[in-house]
Formats: sequence, C-alpha cells, structure tokens
Amino acid sequence: MICDFELSDRVNKDIGEKKIISIVCECSIEYSGRSKSQIGTGHRIILIKQDSTLLIHGLSGYKPINWMSPPMETVAEFSEELLLYSQRTKKPFEEMRIRVHKVLNYQAYSDLRDGSKLSVTHTEKDLQDYLVKNQELVHPSFRLRKAEYSTPLGYFDLYGKVGDTYVVVELKAERAGLPAALQIKRYTEWLKEHVNPARGILVAPSITPNAMLILNKAGIEYKKIDIKKIEVKHRKEKTLNEWC
Repeated sequence: MICDFELSDRVNKDIGEKKIISIVCECSIEYSGRSKSQIGTGHRIILIKQDSTLLIHGLSGYKPINWMSPPMETVAEFSEELLLYSQRTKKPFEEMRIRVHKVLNYQAYSDLRDGSKLSVTHTEKDLQDYLVKNQELVHPSFRLRKAEYSTPLGYFDLYGKVGDTYVVVELKAERAGLPAALQIKRYTEWLKEHVNPARGILVAPSITPNAMLILNKAGIEYKKIDIKKIEVKHRKEKTLNEWC
C-alpha cells in the first residue's frame, strides 16, 4: 500500500470517528516525554484505540516498544511520506513522531465490542452534523458552502464564508492540542494562497496553551463548544461484513 495524501486523509477520518486502527508498516519513531528515545526503521504494528491510546509493537514480545496513554491527540500528515504526530493533551507532556515509510496493511474497525455494550457518541462526525444544522454557532454570520471539502492537503471539516471572507473550519471532539493547531494553520495558509480574504476557525471543547499560542500568532480564531450538550441521534453502524 502506497503512503499518500489519500491515506493520511483516511487515517484522520477514522481517528475522528473513533475507530480502532491497525497499521502494519515500516516506520521509525521519535519520542519525548517520560524520557527521550529514537527507534530506527523497522517493521512494526501500530494500534490506535477508541480512547486515543497509541501502541507500537515490534515483531516479538508482548510489551509495546513504545506507547502513549490517553487523553491524547493523533493527526496524520503527508510530505513525501506519512507522518503520525501524537501529543498528550494533559500533563505530563508527551509527544511522538512516527515516520511511516511503507504501509503493508491498514485496517479500521467501528463495531468491535469487548463484552459490555459500547456506545460511542459525541464524535467529530456528530459535531460536524450538528454545526451543519446550527451554522451560527461557528460564527453568527457563517454561511456553509460544503462539509468535507476536498483539497490537496486533506478534507476541510466545514468550508464557508463570513461576509466576503472564505473560512476553513477544523473540528475536534476532544481537547485540541498542537497537532490540531498545526493542521488548521496549514489549512488556513493554503486557503489564503488560493482565495482572498481567508481565515481559519478551530472549534473544540477546550484547547492546550501551546496550541492557543500557535492560533494567536497565526491569527486563527478558537471557538469553544460544549460537545456534551449536543443531542446525538443514534446511527446504525456498519458491520464487519459490510466493510469487507
């Protein structure tokens, strides 16, 4: 499987929908937090769980060679190769960069259970659906042009206008960290290169101080929203057979 923009978009979409992700790949790893470490290129198994836990397993042994515990945020980017960037959104600070050189297998699951009934709600998709119907919560004058607007950098969660200004809106269902700030900054810069005037808005329940610092320097607005107050309608999930 080739690493490209399409794959990075798929990873971000699956993370936003809280799917369990399994990636068998050739990668290298840089970590800082509990300590500092670097692991050179090798074949590994990456697991991203619904609660945002990140595990990286080698080819032997039962313990992961590195991991990140929740709450945390992971975002995929592509620049010559796939980069998974993860950052813990609460103290203690931790961050990890996984450079994926080659993907051998990618799977994402939304219907796995572990014995008790699991109800996953208030995802980024729930937030997106709610704001499509309540556009004034993004901005009193916001007019939606398209949700999931495709660009060479990935999909804008919401794309519209405030007055004569074009707007890209990035949505996060959990606390927004450095990856979210860098993502909306990159989207906003791209939009400004193609239309004028343009701006970016990040919508999330809360935000880390370093992420807020990036937004302030870039002139990007942060909009706080209490996602737990959003009424979520039950959606029928796909089964494994439907995915195959």
